[in-house]
Amino acid sequence: MIFDKIRKFVAEKRINAWVAFFFTVYLILIIKFISIKEFTGDWFFAAYGIVVSVYILSRFLLSYFYEGVPANDCEPIVTFIIPAKNEEQAIKQTINRIYEVDYPREKIEVIAINDGSDDKTLEKMNEMKVEHPGLIIIDWKINKGKREGMAAGTKLAKGEVLVFVDSDSFIRKDSIRYLVQYFADPAVAAVAGHAEVYNENENIITKMQAVRYYISFRVYKATESIFHTVTCCSGCFSAYRKEFVDEVLDAWLTQKFLGVQCTYGDDRSLTNYLIKNNHKLEYCQEAIAFTIVPDTLNKFLKQQLRWKKSWSRECFIASTFLWKRHPIMSIGFYISILLPLLAPLVVARALIWYPYQTHNFPYFYLFGLILVSLLYGLYYYAQTGKKLWFYGVIFAWFYTLLLIWQLPYAILTLRDSKWGTR
Repeated sequence: MIFDKIRKFVAEKRINAWVAFFFTVYLILIIKFISIKEFTGDWFFAAYGIVVSVYILSRFLLSYFYEGVPANDCEPIVTFIIPAKNEEQAIKQTINRIYEVDYPREKIEVIAINDGSDDKTLEKMNEMKVEHPGLIIIDWKINKGKREGMAAGTKLAKGEVLVFVDSDSFIRKDSIRYLVQYFADPAVAAVAGHAEVYNENENIITKMQAVRYYISFRVYKATESIFHTVTCCSGCFSAYRKEFVDEVLDAWLTQKFLGVQCTYGDDRSLTNYLIKNNHKLEYCQEAIAFTIVPDTLNKFLKQQLRWKKSWSRECFIASTFLWKRHPIMSIGFYISILLPLLAPLVVARALIWYPYQTHNFPYFYLFGLILVSLLYGLYYYAQTGKKLWFYGVIFAWFYTLLLIWQLPYAILTLRDSKWGTR
C-alpha cells in the first residue's frame, strides 16, 4: 500500500521529470565550464555562451518566485473588445465564450469590430446579437487595421477595465474573476492573461507552438511580473485600465517609426506606452485563453517575421526608458535584446567558421544546444504532464537553425508596414 502511494505521488508530481530537469541544469553548467577551454583567445564567444546560459537559467529560477495577487472583491465593469477580420470560423465561439464567463452579466459589455471582412464574419456577429442583444457591433466596410479597431472599441467602452480578445481566442469561464483582481491596486495599468494553444494537436507546427507559448508565458512573463514590468501584454487576451489607456490613446493610435505609420505590434506598443508612464504591468497565470495558432509553415513564418519586426521596433523604443525600472529587470531586458541580435553571428561561427578553421566538429556547441532544448521540454512536461514536451526540444532547434535568420531581415524591412499574414 505504501509503495502504491509513493508511485502515485511520483506520477502526480512528475518527480522524475523534475529530477531530469535539474540534472540537465547541472550538465549545462558543466558543459559551459569545460567549453570555455574551446574558446581560448576568443573571449567574445566564451562570454556569449556564459551570458546566454545564465540568462536562460535565471528566467527559470526567477519564475519560481512568481505569485499572483490575493483574492479580493474587486469587481469593475468590464468591456470586451474584439477586432476581427475574416474570422467566420471562430468569431461566434469567441463571443459565446465571453458571455459564458463567471461574472455578473450587468457588469459585462462586449464590442465586436468587423474590420472590412470579405467573408461571413459580420453575418456571424449579427447571429450573436440575436442571442445576446447587448452585443455592440462596429461594421467597417474597408479594412482599417487592428489598432484602429482597438481604439474604436476603447472610445466607445463604458467599462473601467478593457479586455482585448483576439477574434480567434476563447477565454476560460473563470478567467475574468482572476484577471480583474489585479486592478484592486490603482497603480496597475494592464494584466496579461495566459495563452494556451487551442489547436495544439493539429500538426508538428502547432505542437511546437504549444510548448513555446507555455514557456513564454509561464517562465518569461512570470519573471517579468515579479518586477511589475511585463514587456508585452499579448493581444490574444489582456486587460487594461481604461483610464490609463485613454491617456496614451492618441499617441498610440498615430504612432510612427522611421517616418512610417505603425500598423503591427499593437499590443507590445501599447504596453510600452504604459511602461513609459511608470505604471505596473502584471501577468496572471490563472486567467487562461485558448488561441488558434498558424497551422502551416508559411503562415507561421509570416507571423514570426511580423512579430520580429514589432519586437525590434518596440525594444529599441523601450531601451530608452526601461533602465528606470528595477535594476534586475533592466539588466535582463537589455541582455534579452543583445542575445538575439548576436545569435546569427554566434551560430554561423559555431557551425560554419569554427569547423572550417579548426577542422573540429562543434561537439560542445551542439551538445549545449541539446541540453538547453531539453530544459524547455522537461520543464513543460514537469508542469503540465503533456507528452508534447518533445516538440519543445524540436522548436529550440527549429529556432536556432531557421528563425534566428529572420531577425536581420526584419530589421532591414522595418519600414514595410504590411501586416504580412493577410
